Amino acid sequence: MLRDADLPGLQRETDETVAEILRLRSASGRIVGKELPEPLRRLRASVVALGTVAEEVSRFSPSRTSAAERRLATDLAQANRGEARELFACLEQGWGEFAWSEVRRHALVAQAAGRTLEAAARTDHASLPDEDVYQRALGMPAEQLRPGAGVASRARLLAAWSKAPKALDRRLRRSMRHLIDDSLPLTVKLLHHLASLALSDRPLLAHRAAFLARDLVTSHLKAEPEHACSVITRHVDREPEMLSSHRGQVAYRDAYNRAAHQEEKARAVMDLHRAVLEGDVKRTAAVVMELLGRAVPEGASLSTVRDLLAAEDSEPLCKFLASTIRTEWRNANAHEDFRWDPVNSTLLLGGQPTDLEQVLDAAIRARAICHGFEHGVALAYAQNAPLIIWGAEEANYVGRDLSILQAAGESRFPVLDIRRNGSLVRLDGPDISVETLREACRALLRAALADPSIERWELCQTSPGRPPLCVDRTGTHAGLQVAEPLWELADPLPFAVLPLLANAMTNAGEPAETAVSTVLCLAAAHVVGERDRLFPALAQDDSAAKDELISTAKLISDGAKAAAQLLERPARRKLLAFAEVLAGDCHRLRSARAFELAHEFVPADRVLRRHAPARLPWVTALDDSGG
Repeated sequence: MLRDADLPGLQRETDETVAEILRLRSASGRIVGKELPEPLRRLRASVVALGTVAEEVSRFSPSRTSAAERRLATDLAQANRGEARELFACLEQGWGEFAWSEVRRHALVAQAAGRTLEAAARTDHASLPDEDVYQRALGMPAEQLRPGAGVASRARLLAAWSKAPKALDRRLRRSMRHLIDDSLPLTVKLLHHLASLALSDRPLLAHRAAFLARDLVTSHLKAEPEHACSVITRHVDREPEMLSSHRGQVAYRDAYNRAAHQEEKARAVMDLHRAVLEGDVKRTAAVVMELLGRAVPEGASLSTVRDLLAAEDSEPLCKFLASTIRTEWRNANAHEDFRWDPVNSTLLLGGQPTDLEQVLDAAIRARAICHGFEHGVALAYAQNAPLIIWGAEEANYVGRDLSILQAAGESRFPVLDIRRNGSLVRLDGPDISVETLREACRALLRAALADPSIERWELCQTSPGRPPLCVDRTGTHAGLQVAEPLWELADPLPFAVLPLLANAMTNAGEPAETAVSTVLCLAAAHVVGERDRLFPALAQDDSAAKDELISTAKLISDGAKAAAQLLERPARRKLLAFAEVLAGDCHRLRSARAFELAHEFVPADRVLRRHAPARLPWVTALDDSGG
């Protein structure tokens, strides 16, 4: 962050301008009158720029920026202003030597603070290998959020957030006060954007871009809501391209990190730089220009895009985006006019020696700015919800993927990646355990609600050799029929999971007898478990406990019936028979006293003893293979 702020560099600009003014002391009045206004204008601009950046540094606490460094930034800005103030006082006093000494005093204070900040900016943060930036920024350990693809981070964030929502809300609001008002509700979408912003590896750039984008979009929403919304809608329609570009950029960055030789690293960096500029920067520039009522011609070169942005000199976001474009680098890349020079250990772009790390840094910088823009658009939409004009267009597949990920996250299932292949969706996730099987099934059911067009779901586990949990539309439809009346009243999973598992067992190639045994075991275990849990209340003749147990047993019966329809005979008959026995017990016991139920549902006890333990191929396959 301190490197991006470059406060020492801004201070040097001030010092150089002051020195330029100082040299005019011996000039004639005519020369002073002619030449002094321009350096004074630059001095004012330099002081304003440094003060603005220092405020950016001090107003939030991104990862790896200490309170002491933020105080230094504030001290530097104060000394910088003091230097300029004393300079003007000196000019008013006729260039007096004493007045100049005050200018020098403030300059020395600013320079000392600048040197300290410069040293801090050079600190190699890789020397802090144990620092958990997720813990620092969000109060969540990295293992909950870091593993997996960035495109699926929404699911992991929501799964972690659901464990302590108030704590994360407070933390985000406190660190984002410069961007959001305390009264603004934190929707799932806004939560995701703010968390991503908090975790940015270039926080100053991302926050600055978000701030500028929020204000730009807000102003146009208020002035021309239809135009602004149509521009953003067209931008959202390009989400599939953005996703493809994102995955490509991740692959190039991974290739750079894996490369054993500098030549391989150079090509990976050039691929990354091209993808970011031709993808993210061009798309972002097109949206900004369109909001401003300008157009970027189809297929325009980066040079043209940069010139169009530079022409909007009154719009800081345009200037910010234009700063990311180095056309000489892009031209060398486009014409394959680059190579790694092993003799001189340098990258040659168009024959010119170039620091490879500088090109990588430029790509990362541009990427952070474009991501910040996306966050800013989301902020503007959240803060101006009444002005938004929503079209009737259906969400593209990326939007549906985000809905699926949200459904999984709200089910506390941390998806690691999501992929589509026609009507099949594959969700990569952690290994399934007996304890997390319910969350996995809940995630699949809610995902099926989020995108009803999917014919088959595959939940793939992390460990090699673990089979995927595969459920097709038949299974999700049966599960949803059981769950639908219950979503608002109770957790439908103990009941809806039965047809889902029957379908998954069949898809896993398990014999019908094994599938029915597993479903019977789980159904009976839930009935027995609920009876034992309610035993103390039943023994006290608590009628509410009686009603709860009968209701649960009836729902288990319904789930078992739905599961039976997905199995072949005679497994179907066996499961239907158990379901009928349960339903009969429920009907018979409605007129009984509560204490009598403490020892009822004996058939469930017998079924549990006969079929336990349940065989769950996604959980037990490794144990079986090892035995």
